[in-house]
Order: sequence, then C-alpha cells, then structure tokens
Amino acid sequence: MQTIQDLAAAFRIYAVCEPCSRMVELDLRQLIEAHGSSYPVADLRRRLRCSSCEQRTQDMRIIYVGRCGAAGRFHYGNSH
Repeated sequence: MQTIQDLAAAFRIYAVCEPCSRMVELDLRQLIEAHGSSYPVADLRRRLRCSSCEQRTQDMRIIYVGRCGAAGRFHYGNSH
C-alpha cells in the first residue's frame, strides 16, 4: 500500500475534477502534517472533493518529477 510519504520525495499528486475540468496540485507536506506519513494514497483518493463545484472526485494524477523536481509541471487537457 502506497503512502503519501512514499511519494513525497519524487512525485506530485494532482486532484482532477472531470465535471468542471479543475486541477489542483495537492500539498503533500501539508497532508503529511495533517494525516501522518503513513496515510494511504488510496484513502486520500476517496476523500477528494472539488472546492469549485463541490462534487466528489476520485480522479488523481500521480506524476514522477524526480528527486529534484526537474521533470517540470503537469498539464491536464488543453490548459497550460
């Protein structure tokens, strides 16, 4: 089972709301502080709710950026 700590060093996690096309990068350090380092990514997925349209979304993008973040930003759909 993947935890948010497992991903924090080399990945970024984006919550994606398909109904309103909103995408937000999640602050993994803040999530670790709030829920602990062993909090499962699967549980995080189940808790996602769009702050714009208030719909529950379980759609996440987990993007490898490397340990220094050199892989850059992730773009969803046509938005840049």
